[in-house]
Amino acid sequence: MVKTRGAVIIMTNSGHLIHALHLFSPSLPIGAFAFSQGLEAAIESRHVYDPESLARWCDSVMRFSLTTLDCHYAIHAYRATSESMFRDVNAELLASRETRELLQEDLRLGAAFKKWATDQGIDVPDAREYSVICLYGWVAARYEVPEEWLVTGILWSWLDNQMLVAAKAIPLGQNALQAVLADLKPVISECVEHSIQSLGSEPSSTVPLLSILSAQHETQYSRLFRS
Repeated sequence: MVKTRGAVIIMTNSGHLIHALHLFSPSLPIGAFAFSQGLEAAIESRHVYDPESLARWCDSVMRFSLTTLDCHYAIHAYRATSESMFRDVNAELLASRETRELLQEDLRLGAAFKKWATDQGIDVPDAREYSVICLYGWVAARYEVPEEWLVTGILWSWLDNQMLVAAKAIPLGQNALQAVLADLKPVISECVEHSIQSLGSEPSSTVPLLSILSAQHETQYSRLFRS
């Protein structure tokens, strides 16, 4: 439970916060650092080349893909009351991946996350293959992490990883990257609110450039990342 006193937030159950920090830590051994989610192709094609264009890219993907697609399904997986309901949500999200690279990224991270969760003693539904996003939702529910923290964690971990990609592939210095992170913090808050409020709408990803660049990345001559 979270109590507010003016602008001060008091955590009355620090255990849930620690679980959330653990779930979305960059040190979680699932290999997320190996993927750029289309950013490397955006850098190669000069759609992203400096802090301002990086901020625009991240803003658009968070608002019009992660919030409306990934976080939508993460919350539904969180709210799943049966294994069959989880499998339906999981299958829908995997079917929505528009390129081979985006699908393979989700599957590889999902397989690694499933192994990690099983090793932690978490009961994971049986499925032929897993979306890492849906597993985040399922495990967060088992840990009693609030929905808002689930969405925040997904968005922040994605954004933090984009900064790591930009540091290697543009490259940008840490001060510039930290400034981009600071500028995008309010966007994360807006996306969290929108993802909760729009659950009744149809999930969608309306960033066609992301799909195009992801497909082009499959045949990019030289690359550092798998997606």
